[in-house]
Amino acid sequence: MILTVGFPKIKNFGGDIRDFLPSLFSYLKKFDNIEVFLEKGYGSGFGLNEIDYIEANPKIKFVPEEEVYNKDLIVIIKMPELKNLEKLKDGCSIFTMCHYHTRASYVELFKRKGVKSFSMDAIVDDYGKRIFVDYFRTAYNGSVIAFKELKKSMPDFYSPHRRPINVTVLGVGFVAQHCARSFEILGDEEFLGKNIPGIIIKLLPRTVTYSHNLMKTILETTDILVDATSRRDLSEVIVENKSLGYLPDHAIILDLSADRYDEGQFKPIEGTILGNLSKMIIYNNDEQYNNLPQNVERSNRRTTVSCNAWPGVTPKESIQFYEVIIKDYLNILLNKNIEEIDKESDNYFERALFRSSLSNYLNNLKI
Repeated sequence: MILTVGFPKIKNFGGDIRDFLPSLFSYLKKFDNIEVFLEKGYGSGFGLNEIDYIEANPKIKFVPEEEVYNKDLIVIIKMPELKNLEKLKDGCSIFTMCHYHTRASYVELFKRKGVKSFSMDAIVDDYGKRIFVDYFRTAYNGSVIAFKELKKSMPDFYSPHRRPINVTVLGVGFVAQHCARSFEILGDEEFLGKNIPGIIIKLLPRTVTYSHNLMKTILETTDILVDATSRRDLSEVIVENKSLGYLPDHAIILDLSADRYDEGQFKPIEGTILGNLSKMIIYNNDEQYNNLPQNVERSNRRTTVSCNAWPGVTPKESIQFYEVIIKDYLNILLNKNIEEIDKESDNYFERALFRSSLSNYLNNLKI
């Protein structure tokens, strides 16, 4: 049974400050038998202090980092670094964005320490649809920045005589769909009623992206190329670097998938750089290109807009969104024995939480 809950601060994610707000800890007062521990400095990124949290929940205790990781349950939006996870006590539980599929080293640590993890990004409904996710904020925040960069790079951006702006989106899933909606909003705000051609948005499925010849024709007139893909095979490159040479010089690459290079894993658009909240715009001469794995081609470059935490661009709005969602899952984690969380439960949220467990992920790998 969970008796102590630790809330560490987010670190090493380029300025992401999405600590939970006092409102969530006011909700946690209902769990009389639970002790709540926050890392010293928690909420400081929002200008909050210990008094703000203690006024919301007088039972809160502020402790050093070492102590906050030594609790029955750890709750944090972003997955901590491996060095922090080593501080977890064996057999504890953690609720965070684990990304099992792309973080093999983290999965191995959880297995070694017997950690019972639940991954926010793996919470899906009975039909496999993600339900602990902010698709629109991910898509819109990136689209706004890419659109601003295009204004700078495209000489005839405001000309009534140019062709329509072409946005090409790799993928047709929920992020891609929200990206299309985002560019519709941005195009309407910028061009509607001004007799200036707006934006054409193409969503490309795998039956198009597989073909170099088809992609060549599309890329030649693409002004913003968006990666909104989701891959089973993370070693698969969807757009080779040589194909980026077909893009106009002014084109912008928008990286919404935020995949990274790691242990045989490649980004869908070869030779692009993963950004963060401190540096979301990567220009062609950026020194980070020198740090790419040697087997990654990077000679063709375009201004790239990328971030490993897109909702963190608007951190307060993001954390308010997640606070509404997280309560239903904390209610289960703090009321049941972890081992009793049941995939056949009558409770919709319990079933969804079970699907996010490491044990469920590992069992599915065996199938």
